Amino acid sequence: MQSIEAVELNRLVIHGINNMADEPDIADKEEVLTEGLRHFFEEHIRNCLKSSSAKTAKFNGSDTTVASCIGRLVETPEDFVEQSKVIGLWFSHNMAKSSQVQTFLAVAMFTDLDTEDRYLALLKLDSVKAFVRKGDKEFDQIQILPDPSRQLLRFAVVRPYDDETRYDVLFRNQPASKDEDPDTSAMWIDGFLEAVEVATPRQMTQLVVKETEKWIQQNEEALEEESAVHLRNAVRTLAQTEEIDVEAIAATAIKDERQREEYVGRLLDKGLTETVFKPDREWAERSSRKTVYLCDDGVQISGPSDAIDDVIQVLPKTADRKTRVVIETRKFQQK
Repeated sequence: MQSIEAVELNRLVIHGINNMADEPDIADKEEVLTEGLRHFFEEHIRNCLKSSSAKTAKFNGSDTTVASCIGRLVETPEDFVEQSKVIGLWFSHNMAKSSQVQTFLAVAMFTDLDTEDRYLALLKLDSVKAFVRKGDKEFDQIQILPDPSRQLLRFAVVRPYDDETRYDVLFRNQPASKDEDPDTSAMWIDGFLEAVEVATPRQMTQLVVKETEKWIQQNEEALEEESAVHLRNAVRTLAQTEEIDVEAIAATAIKDERQREEYVGRLLDKGLTETVFKPDREWAERSSRKTVYLCDDGVQISGPSDAIDDVIQVLPKTADRKTRVVIETRKFQQK
């Protein structure tokens, strides 16, 4: 799903969820897709698909609520409203367990224009405070949906459950604050989506490259220099190919059997779930480079290419040809 380039929004409903109300506001008809509304949600979907902080997950089975709904929708898209109601009610049920008072859930069916495959985007739209002028001096506070320049804290792009694929869900589950309660944090992936996170090719590639370097440094005295060079080069080279086999790399590069077992064991202990996998070649190629963004008036944003995309999000150009850049970082200081 992360490779999808061109999207077309086909259908849309928006449910309103308020834990203070007696009943959720479940939409009973589709939104009319005006040009502005279509552009707004297609931008959101594109940003979700390209999000550097998106993770992947596998449905617990084909009979879970969201998985069964997307399965039916792909076969009979004319049942969109009814299946979206089921999703909205299920989301409301899970929201009742969280401490958040109000939010909106957009259920959007879209098509990958290159393959004609259909997907479902589930966008949790936490309203943003805004103000409008009332008369000459007074302002009224209103609630508006977040525009695409604000990366959503929680979203999911889903396809039908397939036992043969590594993942069915592309998602983000970012807490709204450090002290967010556990039930709210677990609600999105464990409760609503009923899925379990699986490592992405990028995560596994990063783990092998970074942990290999740490292991070499920690075993510098005991490890032969030739073995260290061979191991480091093999990992970096194969990370840019179609397949990486860490056990085969260890068998070739490390002569000592105990050290080989220790090296592979470290990778498994750190979370590697497969010793043979298809690496993220793009990340591997970028990891050895530095990315520099040049802005107006000599302003530069730079950093390691493998890390900068986790901090910087470059959004599509606006109508006045300006590029919007969003920086999300916990550590921020002026030098």
